[in-house]
Amino acid sequence: MIHFKKVLITAPWFTKSCLEDLRKNFEVTQNTKKTWFSEKELMEIIGQYDAVIAGLDNFTPSVIRKASNLKIIARRGIGYDKIDLLSCRERGILVTNTPVPEEHLAVGEFAVGLILDLMRNITASHNSLQNNSWEREAFVGKDLANSTVGILGLGNIGGTTARILKAMGAAVIYCDPYVEDGRYRKVDIDTLFRESDVVSVHLPKTWETINLVNAEKLSLMKKGSFLVNTSRGEVLKDVDVVEALENGTLRGVATDVFNEEPPDGNALLSRKDVIATPHIAAFSENSFLHIDTICVENIVNVLLKGTLPRFQIP
Repeated sequence: MIHFKKVLITAPWFTKSCLEDLRKNFEVTQNTKKTWFSEKELMEIIGQYDAVIAGLDNFTPSVIRKASNLKIIARRGIGYDKIDLLSCRERGILVTNTPVPEEHLAVGEFAVGLILDLMRNITASHNSLQNNSWEREAFVGKDLANSTVGILGLGNIGGTTARILKAMGAAVIYCDPYVEDGRYRKVDIDTLFRESDVVSVHLPKTWETINLVNAEKLSLMKKGSFLVNTSRGEVLKDVDVVEALENGTLRGVATDVFNEEPPDGNALLSRKDVIATPHIAAFSENSFLHIDTICVENIVNVLLKGTLPRFQIP
């Protein structure tokens, strides 16, 4: 009797063709819930699996200690802040991610879409019309082509967002101590908040970036500015963002990410001047196809071929 190695997919969705490829060689379990696994749930089941294709579940030291058979965690996405890398290294578990151009483009396009939505009142006017109101004059917007957009973090996604915005006529400035790009004007963080009509956040979650966008930085912005976050919820200090909306510094905020996901009682969700989406910026068919293909290839390489995976996290 053949015993297939076991693979857990913690996301409740996966590209059909990639799922079929996995099932040719492995016994695959896919999450049937609409949310990620809790730490307790993972601790109860993780010991039986040889590989995980991970969403945004918390792979804490307690979970990793229970992962007696695990060889690889293939992160389905770019950020890996929810995986305890030290614990994985100690147990010889490989960790990978999927920094593919298709995902950068998907998130960049989404960020630009949120910026346009805020500046041109698309969602706000839609909601008004659905309530049988015809308030055209209430939704006079701002032109992107006559605005300055500050990119906070000019990595792959921030750079893609900047490229699209520049092509649309926006003046783009950026703040990133690790990047030099002559296509855009580099400024310090205070200047970025002071000069921007819109700040678009593209930062990983690190000890340096948690609550980086706070009352001090927001107070520098022009009255009636906009803020967009498609990176990590922890980068924004929510209570300070709400205050900036209430005092008029911010005219609108759009966020795809939250400190807690799914968000529970987040103050931003109850506001009409906030556009909120459920962490879907990378959700495009083409993006997922390339992401999932790499995850499958990495698991095959590690479990069947005994070779190193692509995009291994040191």
